[in-house]
Amino acid sequence: MTQHKFTEESIAKAEAIVAVFETGALNGDYAAVAVLNDAAGVSYGVKQFTHRSGSLRQVVERYLEAGGSNGREIMMLRLPLLRKTTKAAIEKLAGDDVFKKTLKAAAATSEMRKAQDAVARERYMRPAIEECHALGFELPLSLAVVYDSMVHGSWQRLRDSIGPSIDERKWIKEYVEERHEWLRSVPRLKSTSYRTDFFLKQIERGNWELLLPVRVHGVLLKDEYFKSPETNASQPPAANPPDSLPNPRQAGRDPVIAAPAKTLDEIEAKVNAAAARVDQVERVVVTTATRTDKAKSLWTTIAGTVWQMTWALIGLIGGVPREVWLVVAVIAGLLMLMFLYRQVVLGKLRESFPQRR
Repeated sequence: MTQHKFTEESIAKAEAIVAVFETGALNGDYAAVAVLNDAAGVSYGVKQFTHRSGSLRQVVERYLEAGGSNGREIMMLRLPLLRKTTKAAIEKLAGDDVFKKTLKAAAATSEMRKAQDAVARERYMRPAIEECHALGFELPLSLAVVYDSMVHGSWQRLRDSIGPSIDERKWIKEYVEERHEWLRSVPRLKSTSYRTDFFLKQIERGNWELLLPVRVHGVLLKDEYFKSPETNASQPPAANPPDSLPNPRQAGRDPVIAAPAKTLDEIEAKVNAAAARVDQVERVVVTTATRTDKAKSLWTTIAGTVWQMTWALIGLIGGVPREVWLVVAVIAGLLMLMFLYRQVVLGKLRESFPQRR
């Protein structure tokens, strides 16, 4: 990584631009976990390392090699499956909620962050720099274009369609234009053409040195960040810019937006408290309904008994024939039993309703 024509500042700018493209934020999201809708399986971290590409496996292996302990046992158990890129293996791991939660938790450790940075450099930035060197490119914008293409995909196919490079600026302009049209022609990639649109605007402005400030898909890149002596590609800023956006690449699926752990804990506590109140109300309602059903059943029995005794006295005093008296008494008894059965059934239904929800 030392024998190239690009300064660390140029590399950091290219990485920041692609981080915005990938996650909607300047510093990326180390804890982002999603299941892509393109059969790539679990996608994780600042560069959306995926199961199918093998980059997720590299990140997990690098994390374990560095001595990462958060979720170590679970990751060790999932490694055999992670090393397989068959459809069955990808789908199985994509549905493994325990594994996905483990990845999110591990992102809080320095070992996982360093693992992601190292894999991103080796897998994407190093090849991008080598490609630029082979093609004779020296401009920071050219590096950003090549790097983005390698991260997003299809660099080699589109590169070969342009032909050999003679003039760097002319070649990059022609390549970005072709890639822009290609992205817009593919339905599932059309929503990502904001990437090439950004590069086309910089080319039109003649901003080949990537002079700042520039706005990348809603996020403002400022010069002071990249000029800071403490800033390098593996040390993102402490907070996202206020105008950072949700992940634009996740078209067609729910975006994954990370929140600070303290905020999540506070939200979880409030939700649990609210849930406890709801449970308490529910218990009161169910208990009241149950007791009401029992009371109704009791009073139904008493009322039925009184009703039968009344008929017996009326029949006895009024001299009603025994046959008529008997028929009326049986009918009254049956009606009482039917109503009593109805109350018992309703009570059981109410008691079982919270369990079936």
